[in-house]
Amino acid sequence: MKKILWVLKWLFIFIVVVLVLTSIYEQYARYSSKKNFIDNGTYVKVDGHKMHYVQKGVGTPTVIFESGLDFAGHMSWYKVQNEISKLTTTISYDRAGILRSEKSHKARTCENMADEVHILLEKTEAKKPYIFVAHSMGGLIARCYAKKYADSLGGIVFVDATHPKQMERASEVMKAKMKAATNSSNWMGAFLFNSGIARIGLNDLLPRFVNDDQNIEAIKSEINAYLIKSNEGVLEEGRMLEQMLQASKDVSFGDIPFINLSANGKPSNEDERVFFEMFRKLQEESLTSSTNSKLIAVDSGHYIQIEKPEVVIEAIKEMVENI
Repeated sequence: MKKILWVLKWLFIFIVVVLVLTSIYEQYARYSSKKNFIDNGTYVKVDGHKMHYVQKGVGTPTVIFESGLDFAGHMSWYKVQNEISKLTTTISYDRAGILRSEKSHKARTCENMADEVHILLEKTEAKKPYIFVAHSMGGLIARCYAKKYADSLGGIVFVDATHPKQMERASEVMKAKMKAATNSSNWMGAFLFNSGIARIGLNDLLPRFVNDDQNIEAIKSEINAYLIKSNEGVLEEGRMLEQMLQASKDVSFGDIPFINLSANGKPSNEDERVFFEMFRKLQEESLTSSTNSKLIAVDSGHYIQIEKPEVVIEAIKEMVENI
């Protein structure tokens, strides 16, 4: 018994020492990463806060990229944006509180975020019609945008987008897992990011970028510079997910051209298999949002724009050519 207590005591001391060292490292990293990062981005004022955006290309229509719930912001679109900007005007951006964009004083509701991207497009004098390309949770924002600004849209492309009814259709097991993940993310995120553990394990936060030899260092540099602020922004959006699901329900796109790209998920257990099957059915049902729609199944993980950018590029090209 004494030996066990001795081991536990020294294990506790070791953990405390490690956490102290990683916390010191985190404070140094915050200072040095921000100091060394050169911010040469472009900004507009949206409801009192600066919003960062990347505009490339010329012509109409304007293609606007909406990211999912993550730290990458505009950067998750660089492969697709670089190609589409050869055809027409493209805009990717960071939502309020993510990467270079300042935090907003308004709640992260679906409606507020739709209004903010609309103001961004007006202030940058982006030419209509707009083609809205949305990944994951960004699909909810796109639906809220279409509810209020449908007249400005010339096309919508979903990239493995979140469906408004996926929470209510999920099994009780998956519902519990998703809610537990959302509830625990506040204290767990604060611990991981303030202790320095998250920064040390940055590659694990960005598995979709690790194998990209040309851009990984630039991506890491920018995310490192804004890591803590972006974490707070992601957590704030995550807390509003149920509101976004409700606000984006039963939105009609009318006859706006709609292409839904859906990833073929590879479940690791029975619960995931059931969830993916339900999700695929919802992707098929979402085609009723528009009278001019089609579904394309893609052999890819969730980040189709990174793993199979050519599929997203072809879908957008089809939209651009038909306007």
